[in-house]
Amino acid sequence: MKLLQSGVDLLTIQAWLGHARVATTHRYATADVEMMRNGLEKAGVTGDHGVRFQPNDSVLQLLNSI
Repeated sequence: MKLLQSGVDLLTIQAWLGHARVATTHRYATADVEMMRNGLEKAGVTGDHGVRFQPNDSVLQLLNSI
């Protein structure tokens, strides 16, 4: 977790630990709330949910036909 929190990517951690699959490394790496918040800030995601998508009639008709 210290490596992950310091910004080291999961593939590098996988190589250092000698795991054959990144999924194995991922099992041990659980993100804490602060890491999640920082990730959202880096991605430019805000708490403002904005306008909800409202599909028009043609989109609804397409979805109903599936």
